[in-house]
Amino acid sequence: MLKTKFKSFFLTFFLFFISIFITFLFLNFILIKISSQNIFPRPLAASLSNTLLTFYPDTYNKKNLKNFTAVLGNSVAQGNGDGYLEGKDNYSISHHLHDINKKNYLIFGRAGLDSIASVTNLIKIHKLSNQSFMIPDLNKPESIIFYLYEGIDLVWNHQLYIKNSKENETIETYTTKIINKNSTPTFSEKLYNSFPILPFVGAFLEDFSKLFDELFASKSLKDSISSIFDRIKKLLGFYIVLADKEKNDLTWINSLKNHKNVKNIRPIQGASESLNKEQMLIGLQIFYESIKHIKLWSKAKNIYIIYIPAPISVYDWNEPIIYEKQNLPPKFKKKDIKSITNEENKIKNIFLREEVKKFSAKNGIIFLDPSDTLIKEGKSKVLHGPLDWGHLNYNGYEIVSRFIAEKLDN
Repeated sequence: MLKTKFKSFFLTFFLFFISIFITFLFLNFILIKISSQNIFPRPLAASLSNTLLTFYPDTYNKKNLKNFTAVLGNSVAQGNGDGYLEGKDNYSISHHLHDINKKNYLIFGRAGLDSIASVTNLIKIHKLSNQSFMIPDLNKPESIIFYLYEGIDLVWNHQLYIKNSKENETIETYTTKIINKNSTPTFSEKLYNSFPILPFVGAFLEDFSKLFDELFASKSLKDSISSIFDRIKKLLGFYIVLADKEKNDLTWINSLKNHKNVKNIRPIQGASESLNKEQMLIGLQIFYESIKHIKLWSKAKNIYIIYIPAPISVYDWNEPIIYEKQNLPPKFKKKDIKSITNEENKIKNIFLREEVKKFSAKNGIIFLDPSDTLIKEGKSKVLHGPLDWGHLNYNGYEIVSRFIAEKLDN
C-alpha cells in the first residue's frame, strides 16, 4: 500500500516537473522569437540577455545577415538618449544608417563599456552565436565602426589601467592580456545564451525587489500608489525616472549662452575634463591597442573610428561649467565643486581629435569626426536632452548619421 502511494507520488512529481520544464522551454523559445524591436516592448529591452540585445535593434535584414558592420563603443553606440526614452523606432545612429543604405549593422556596444570590454563583447557574442541553435550563426564582420566618445571613454580606460595593470607592464601587453582573458564566455554567459528566460525573469525579480523596498520605505499611501503606478507606466513604455529622486545640490546649474531658455542642466561631460595630458594619452593608447586587436581578429575590410564630442564641446556655455563625477565631501563648499571653462575644454577637444586623426592615418583606419558639424548646428539647435543631457537627442543622432552616411558613400 505504502509502496503504491510512493510510486503514485513519484509519478505525479515527475509529470509535474516535466510539465514545468516543457513550459520553461516553450517560454524560452517564445522569448527568443519575439525579442526584436518591432515586437518586444522597449522598456523591457534591458532585461534581454547580452546576445539577444545585439539582435534586438531593427538595424539589419534578418533574412540576409551574411555581411554586416559591427558597431562598437558604449551607450553612444547603443543609441541611448531622448530618442530611445521617447520610444522612437530609429533611436540610434545605426538605425538611421540602415534606413539610408539598407546595410546590416549589429550593435555590440553597451552602456558602461570601456574600449577593451567593447572589443571582448564582439568576440564573445560571435562565439556564443555559434553555440546556440536558436540564434543566427555570425560570420566575422565585414566592417567595424568604433565610436570614441570623448566624455568618458578615456577616463574609464585610464582608471582600469591604473587599477588592473602590473608594475612596468606596457599598455600593449596589458590590453592583449585583458582581451584574451575576457573573450571566453563564462558559464553563466553560456547558460543565459541558451536560456535567455533566466536573466529576463531575474530582471523582473530585481525590479519587484526594488518596488517592495520603495513601498516599505514610503511614508504614505500616496507615495506607495505612486511607486506602483510609475513602474506600470514604465512597462507600458512611458519615460519614468525610477532612481536618483533625491535632491542634489549640483543638479540644476549649467546653462547655454546661445539658447537663453536652456538652463538648469545637470553637471555634464566634456573632453575627458578630469584627465591631464599624460592620462589622456594612456586612455588613447588603450583605445588604439583595442582597435589593433579587433582589426587583426576580424580581418575586416574597413575600420571606422567615429569621434563623438561631449556636450560641453558642442555648445558655448555660461561659465563656470560644472562637470560630472564630483567627489565631494558630505558638507561641501563652493570651492569643492569642479568646473571648467569653454577655452580649457576646447584645447582638450582639439588635442584629442588631432591625436586620433594621426593614429588613424598611420594605421590605415578611416577617421570620421562630426564635431565641427555638431558645433555649427548646436548654435541654432539643441542637440542633447532635455530628458537625457548625457547623450545626443534624436536630432543630434540624425545629424551625425547624415555626416557618416555621406562619408561612407564616398
